[in-house]
Amino acid sequence: MKDLKIKDIFVLVLIVVAFVVLLIESSKIGKNIKISDYANFDSKYTGATNQINYIKVTESDIVQKYLADFVNTVQTNREEAYKLIDDYYKEKTFNSISDFNRKMDIISSKLFLDATVTSYSVKYDNKTKYFFIKDAAGNIFVFKEKNIMDYTVYLDTTSIDL
Repeated sequence: MKDLKIKDIFVLVLIVVAFVVLLIESSKIGKNIKISDYANFDSKYTGATNQINYIKVTESDIVQKYLADFVNTVQTNREEAYKLIDDYYKEKTFNSISDFNRKMDIISSKLFLDATVTSYSVKYDNKTKYFFIKDAAGNIFVFKEKNIMDYTVYLDTTSIDL
């Protein structure tokens, strides 16, 4: 029983000593730091942080990006590609995703998969922008842009009035 009390007292003394050391060390934090200690810290980053780099994105860049994204989605995930088709166009043209898949199988060729824009035009209607894109395979796509990268797709211009 006497051994137990000695062990308890020893543990208690250790805890008190550790607590006192912790208090002493924590009171030193931040008191001895000088700005000159960090003067060279930011020198290697000057000019590389907190900058805004403006990039001019042309309509040509946009149509190439939209077509490439759509073709890639058609190749990798037909369900997602089907979701990109404009609802009004879907209603007029496709009864189901199976019809969409058949259409994609018909127009899919090496030239389609290259996603090369041969010509394009742009039409503005209220707050909506339409990109009419002709690819190297002769397919015509219409991208109805609401915001940047927020668009729906029409697969031709003959099925609907734009």
